[in-house]
Amino acid sequence: MARLSRRKLVAGMSVAPWLPDVGLARAAAADPVLVLCGHYADLVRHGDTLLRRWSDREAWLGKHRDWFRLSDDEQKRLPDAQLLYAIDAEYERCTRESVRVLRRLRNVSAVTFEGAIAKLSIAAEAIEPDDYPSAHRVLLSAIADLRALQPRG
Repeated sequence: MARLSRRKLVAGMSVAPWLPDVGLARAAAADPVLVLCGHYADLVRHGDTLLRRWSDREAWLGKHRDWFRLSDDEQKRLPDAQLLYAIDAEYERCTRESVRVLRRLRNVSAVTFEGAIAKLSIAAEAIEPDDYPSAHRVLLSAIADLRALQPRG
């Protein structure tokens, strides 16, 4: 499996609406895929928050500590930069966990329409549309098909 890039992880933020009009607790009990998809969505949101914090901290360091003119060694020794490195480490942990969840999703079968829609939605978000435009459109079409075929209850 290819490494999940920051761009793909941030793009995954739009997976949040994968479960419209369904109670998560009821749906999760009916389909374990939904638990994994929910965990993945949480990781994506957490990763996005970390990226914003990292960006804010880097901008602060650039403004107040001349960050971009420092050598790598000087940056590593700067006490004010330690938060930046801690954020980076947490982001990497989050990215690794996201990849583990995606790998687990390959082996867990969806047993509801919601689960299949969620699983395909995550796959669609993980695929960069500019890199694979036809495959991305097919996935989006399959998701729309499943939503249209989904029994209304």
